[in-house]
Amino acid sequence: MNSILVVGLATVDLIYYLEKLPSKGIKYVSKKQIMSTGGNASNASIAISRLGGSVTFVSKIGDDFFGNYILTELKSENINTDHMIVKNDINTSNSCVTIDNEGERQIVNFRSKKIDFKYNHFITANNFNAYLTDGRLENATILILKEAKRHNKPGILDAENPVSKEAVKIASHVAFSLQGLESFTNTSSIEKSLKIVKNFSNNFCCVTDGKNGVFFLDNNELVQVKPPKISAIDTLAAGDVWHGAFTLAISLGTSLLNACKFANLAASKKCENLGGIKGSPYKFENEFI
Repeated sequence: MNSILVVGLATVDLIYYLEKLPSKGIKYVSKKQIMSTGGNASNASIAISRLGGSVTFVSKIGDDFFGNYILTELKSENINTDHMIVKNDINTSNSCVTIDNEGERQIVNFRSKKIDFKYNHFITANNFNAYLTDGRLENATILILKEAKRHNKPGILDAENPVSKEAVKIASHVAFSLQGLESFTNTSSIEKSLKIVKNFSNNFCCVTDGKNGVFFLDNNELVQVKPPKISAIDTLAAGDVWHGAFTLAISLGTSLLNACKFANLAASKKCENLGGIKGSPYKFENEFI
């Protein structure tokens, strides 16, 4: 079985479902509430595991209620957490998420300032089939991408704003959010932005754009890979599922086009389920991997 290393943010999400997103000065009653693990990298790890991949996840969390909850949940998803960094001098990151009837969301985050790390013996002493980072831990991101390059394995960067130029330069595959791409290139044109990144790094670069799917360049021509048409009820963690599914596909040697199609399908299935990452799909029949 392919082994994938994921490094990045781990949080706890407190998710509240409302008729509409909150406005200033108004109290709301939630029709449903869920507590779930969150964080881009943590969510991607769960997606990979549910889709049949073997995952080791490394992040830094506090020795507290939220930290223990994260470890318990990830272990229940068959994710290797043996090398998680647990510290008693930090508070585990957490988020308050509100989601409306259209599946759109607002998020308030708390992030500890001590969750990054520059070196990790386990990461440097082992070799994996693919490496994924969410870019949230600046030094750890560079560490994992350099290790991927050293071993000549795919190093995939989930590039949300702000995006490190050094990380984009090192990564073999960069998957931008629309906001991350616009901020990185200072232009709103997807095609122009992707060409700027290609000239900067010469790696595979794509951008995910929700219901519009994913865009990338093929021989300098813009390609759009559209997702299936669905009735979305919860978009929370859909991007993270996309990155996890894409990484799994790339680790298996799947073509870039089919990797994008598989990731689109997995993310779409997630959007049809409530509960953030709890709605991530399990392994399903498909023609792409």
